Amino acid sequence: MLNKTFLTFSFILLAGYTGLCAETFLVDFNTLNSTGYVGGTWNVYARPDDITGSTIVNNSGTTSAYTLSKGGTINDSGNGGTRAFNNSSGGPSWVTTDGSLTNTSAASDYFYTSTNANTFFTITFGNLTPGDIVDLDLWASRADLSSGQGTYSYSLDGGTTHFGFNVLEKDGSASTSRGWDTNNSLQQAFLAQTDGNNNARYMNMNALTIGASGTLEIKVDDNSSSNWAPLNAIRLTVIPEPSTFTFLLVAGIGVIISRRRLNV
Repeated sequence: MLNKTFLTFSFILLAGYTGLCAETFLVDFNTLNSTGYVGGTWNVYARPDDITGSTIVNNSGTTSAYTLSKGGTINDSGNGGTRAFNNSSGGPSWVTTDGSLTNTSAASDYFYTSTNANTFFTITFGNLTPGDIVDLDLWASRADLSSGQGTYSYSLDGGTTHFGFNVLEKDGSASTSRGWDTNNSLQQAFLAQTDGNNNARYMNMNALTIGASGTLEIKVDDNSSSNWAPLNAIRLTVIPEPSTFTFLLVAGIGVIISRRRLNV
């Protein structure tokens, strides 16, 4: 009974640690307005050159040690507003709460790859702690151009290896439309018009473990000289690696349980 009590207490402690220490970071591309968004304070970048590798703030406005940098060919869209997102049924709750465009600033503009060459760009979160657990969401939307499409991937080893995202419906459930139940966003193109705007789908990966590089890279690739790929907004949730004390506590409970089994 005592061992069970300690074990239950350890799970409660770990759950409490996760809830208290998790931080959310929101990133909005191509906008001049940093207030009134869903979810609190956003890191706002009006132009690609504003992404300088400086530190970012969490959704409570507190500055972190994490940084945001860019690479590749990245362009600033002049066609924000309703041309990027005008779906009257709304979008995912972390981007917008309705479709009236009164609360969709993070959804309604974007950076993009070049339109006249096969190009890509990267967005990299840096100075993360190896062992941190992260969840990552991407929003890519354009209302009226079918050529807005490309592959989206992430890397945990500084860009050596990339993996695709799962695609979710706006309510957070896994999408089964257009082959998304078997494919990911590296295997098939995510369509900014059909997937993003019309159906308010977004890309997601959960429970990624930060590697030795301490980075999380996002790659946006248009995959064609006739296409271009946008990125409107990002949500990153970071759960720091539990403290040494917590690990020792759980390890100690394991030792107690093992000794009890030996004595039975």
